[in-house]
Amino acid sequence: MTDTRLAPTDHGKALFERFVDLWNGEVDFADTPEFIADDFTVHSAELARYLGFPDSRQITTRDGLLDWVTAVRTLLHDVRFTTCPGPLAEGDLVAGGYTVTGTYAGGAPTATVAPGTAVSYSGMSIVRLENDKIAEYWVLSDALGLLSQLGAVPGP
Repeated sequence: MTDTRLAPTDHGKALFERFVDLWNGEVDFADTPEFIADDFTVHSAELARYLGFPDSRQITTRDGLLDWVTAVRTLLHDVRFTTCPGPLAEGDLVAGGYTVTGTYAGGAPTATVAPGTAVSYSGMSIVRLENDKIAEYWVLSDALGLLSQLGAVPGP
């Protein structure tokens, strides 16, 4: 008989990819209890508030995460997160780099560019698994680069 269970690192990588799919709009919010813990903590530098996003440092629940995902997907209506490099897994941690592309839909309080402006930025994510669910998220993204592309801060 063949064992079809995923190795712990493979399972973590699969959860990470599902997390990316959530940001890409490919996972129904109703399905998130399957892979996102009820208690969910975010560790993030907080420049995104200048775009009208929820303060990610205050997110402590799955619902808070979903509010943040909604805000990002509303700001960039065709948002697409692409993972590279990764995901890489060790123990209960999974990490990956990403590039985000999307089209500004309007509505950011500090943006000066017109809706329809294409943007892209990169970042790194680490998630911690607990009881086969994602319970913690560290993210470092080029939010300053995104703010610059949206005309919210001077560019280089």
